[in-house]
Amino acid sequence: MTTSNDPRGRLAELYSASQTALITPAAAPGQTFVRRHFYDFSPSPQEEPQDDELMGGGFANSIDARPGAPDVHRASVRIAWPLDLIQIGWALSELLGLPSTAGTGPYVHTFDSASVQVPSRTFERKLTPTQFDGATGAVARNLQFPVGSDRGYTRVTADYFARESLEQYGASIAGTPTTPTIANRVPRSVGTLKRNGSAFAAVISGDATIANVLGEDSYHGSKFVDDVQVEGRTAALNLTGRFKGAAMRDMGKIAVGAFIQDAYDFELEWALSASMKLVLTIRNVRFARVGIGTSGPGRLDVPLRGRAEIGTAASMVTAVLTNSQATYA
Repeated sequence: MTTSNDPRGRLAELYSASQTALITPAAAPGQTFVRRHFYDFSPSPQEEPQDDELMGGGFANSIDARPGAPDVHRASVRIAWPLDLIQIGWALSELLGLPSTAGTGPYVHTFDSASVQVPSRTFERKLTPTQFDGATGAVARNLQFPVGSDRGYTRVTADYFARESLEQYGASIAGTPTTPTIANRVPRSVGTLKRNGSAFAAVISGDATIANVLGEDSYHGSKFVDDVQVEGRTAALNLTGRFKGAAMRDMGKIAVGAFIQDAYDFELEWALSASMKLVLTIRNVRFARVGIGTSGPGRLDVPLRGRAEIGTAASMVTAVLTNSQATYA
């Protein structure tokens, strides 16, 4: 039988470039695209016919065949990135804005949640040499880091708002993208977790999620969202630990005479060497009350759910990335 080289996930390529404005897609050669490695790319175009009391349901059916009401186009995309200590800088800049950079190699890039501006991106996915799709006006909603050891390499998951999900087209808009190496991926067995500067033991799994609260405006006469602003940020820790004594359970304890739990600073570090590492600091984390249940003869787990708050003299979240990359502009 004949065979065909149908598109396959491992052959797909993903390019990105920063836009000058949310409504202005990037285009080569005037703007430089970067070829980024990725695990998953899941676009979700959203322009469904809406239910309407007079016009009928969103989709025609055997009871009500009248057309639905129109919707304003918006989209979202979820991307799983490798935690590569060069390439992760682009994802961090999408979430927290451009970093301040010091040094001459190694370079130290500091991303800060105090930034109120984040870039919008154009994403292009190459499916075959003549088939492309993607998204424009992509703005990061959140970035999730896993906590705990496992097999393989660490991957982080990002969710993006997108102004428009692009249908397939036949000629690339990315030109000749730059291609950073992917020689600095972090194994799942690498990483440390600290509380107030000391190692936080007995945690077996979990995640840290940093999120942007986005405000969207659709201006008069436009079927698209035309403006997105960062209205706030949140940072959360969801951890599961082993119950070995009162110390971990007391994380959610309210002292006698107090009204809220104590706050703690948490630090996650992934280091391949002194000159190739990422340190993520989440400050002033308060945990919900902890209840420890028993089910079966196994060990007892401690569920910890905490959320950061902005301190009076420090940013809520900082990410310090040390590597050989000179800039993420």
